[in-house]
Amino acid sequence: MFRFRQWLLCATLGLGLKLGAAPPLTTIQDVLFNSDGSRFNGVLTISWQSFEASDTTNIGASTDRLQITNGILYVQLVPTTNADTPAIYTVQYNSSGSTMYTEAWAVPPSSTSLRVRDVRLAPGTVTGSAPTPSSPPGTGSNGTSTPPANSTALQITDITGLQNALNIRPTQGTAFAIARAAVIDSVGAIDGATGNLADCVHVDGTSGPCGSVSGGGGAGTFVDAEFPSGTLDGVNAHFTLANTPVPASSLQMFRNGLLLKQGNDYTVSGNTLTFLAGAIPQPADVLLGSYRISVALSGIGFVDMETPSGTLNGSNTSFTLSQIPSPASSLDVFRNGIRLTSGLDYTLSNNTLTFLSADIPQTGDVLLCSYRVSQ
Repeated sequence: MFRFRQWLLCATLGLGLKLGAAPPLTTIQDVLFNSDGSRFNGVLTISWQSFEASDTTNIGASTDRLQITNGILYVQLVPTTNADTPAIYTVQYNSSGSTMYTEAWAVPPSSTSLRVRDVRLAPGTVTGSAPTPSSPPGTGSNGTSTPPANSTALQITDITGLQNALNIRPTQGTAFAIARAAVIDSVGAIDGATGNLADCVHVDGTSGPCGSVSGGGGAGTFVDAEFPSGTLDGVNAHFTLANTPVPASSLQMFRNGLLLKQGNDYTVSGNTLTFLAGAIPQPADVLLGSYRISVALSGIGFVDMETPSGTLNGSNTSFTLSQIPSPASSLDVFRNGIRLTSGLDYTLSNNTLTFLSADIPQTGDVLLCSYRVSQ
């Protein structure tokens, strides 16, 4: 009986010593400096959430404040890299009553003192528990810190929801290139737009000269605000465009900001403009032309320089277009060469133009309308 009681007492004492044993600690010892080379003086605030150490010791959540004098740092912490539950230390550097910056530490088990660089985590680093390293972190041949030996990398499946998040992110395509406009290819990857640097990118991701139409919807070019070549001397009546307008009716020729009318002010043959007598440009005039070159867009048509039907008598306010503009905002209305403004000078309902009282067309006025239609 005595021997049993003696054994029971020894077992109880042994178990008590084991349960009361302190967890292993790693020493972090370093000298801290400010950016100007002076030694850091202030407070280091180290905080952590509760976790279970490698020896199953429960470490309660807490905060520790260290007074740093003349840059000297000395602290002992329970390792986190081999903890049974993932854990890190959040460290705030405080000086002169304000927080200078915050960083995270992952502390490995080590029998020798470590420096801050051995435990500091780079921003965005993901950490977790890992097997006990066989050797402490060291310094590589290039002077950088090396990770603990035998460390284990986290797998994507170890992080809840990460795989789903990655699946919905676009990937880098085979044509991806730096300093290029980004386009999405047929499989949803991000590619770089191909073509010349001066090209324009179309909605479908193709590219070409600005004003051109992508291969999927048609072909052609828009020419805007071109100066026709020719001598402005009040005598010369012939001027040349860089291209032939196709159709010729798409040409809008402006002289000093006023729209001219083909047949009344000039004629077009190929890319040659011939101004009629009384409309010959003068030395100080400014000529600008805009036109199309065989533009064909799927589902879109163009109506150029149409004269709406209606009586020009100074009292009639209603005029009718041959088709309904689509969209309505594509309609350009010119009265005697001056472009009018929708809502201020007229209103549009389907294909009916209604002029407001102050802008009713008078006898002898010239009305011209250009717009797009759905086909």
